[in-house]
Amino acid sequence: MKIAITGATGFVGGHLVKALSEKGHSLRLLSHRRHLAENAIKSVEVVRGDVHDPESLTSIFESIDAVYHLVGIIAETKTLTFDRTVAEGTKNVVSACVDQGIRRIIYLSAAGTSPNAASKYHKTKWIAEEAIRNSGIQYTIFRPSVIFGLDDGFVSMLVRIISGFPLVPIIGDGRYQMQPVYIDDLVRIMSQAPENEKSLNKTIEVGGPERFQYREIVSILKRVLNKKRGNIYLPLWFMKMNAFLLEQVMKPAPITRDQIAMLIAGNVCDNGKLYEVFDVELTGFENGLRKYKR
Repeated sequence: MKIAITGATGFVGGHLVKALSEKGHSLRLLSHRRHLAENAIKSVEVVRGDVHDPESLTSIFESIDAVYHLVGIIAETKTLTFDRTVAEGTKNVVSACVDQGIRRIIYLSAAGTSPNAASKYHKTKWIAEEAIRNSGIQYTIFRPSVIFGLDDGFVSMLVRIISGFPLVPIIGDGRYQMQPVYIDDLVRIMSQAPENEKSLNKTIEVGGPERFQYREIVSILKRVLNKKRGNIYLPLWFMKMNAFLLEQVMKPAPITRDQIAMLIAGNVCDNGKLYEVFDVELTGFENGLRKYKR
């Protein structure tokens, strides 16, 4: 199958390219960083493209059977906003897919997405999902919980903090829940979608097999790293105030009010539909950590 992938050089994209390549698919990678993609995978076609430029996408999707749309941001910059990149960028991808008669769109959304979500990130993800659902094109939408694995953004950050500092900062009471999903599990599931008829026109949540409070995740990481560290609990009002101030002077800010809202809301999934549609065995959090920390 001829497959195009937007966001192919990102964390999920890099793993997904390998999984799809191993299945023998012909891949066309859309990337701003062409040289990085070419150095990483030499057996695929790499093209320069931009989801903000709808005219460029039409030619890129020529002769393509399915499109994986992975482009997204977790914090706004001076030029990249949730509205422009997540919502409008997805609408541009959908429009190009319609123009080229693409048969299937597979979209990477996020757990917690809804029209009434606490965060702007999740609200714009909902707008993106709706553009895909209303496109008339067959789709599969994946909503993963927090994704962890080699070179991720979440666990890797905590590893650096635990390894380098005597105290681990925890926002609020640390009781908000997460359901971390191992990157290898996620891309294995996503790579099966083009041939899985049961996944057609489905929105599927993907979480790990366990739910943890955030402070439990920190404790597990300390154990895996064999580091004895204390915790320092930072009041919500204090963190929100600091995030507001940072947002005024830095783009992207190291922490934003939107990210705090997402964190406190928690990030858990209902894997019921996942198990109905895919034959999958999920990796436990600690087992996954030990796999890639070897």
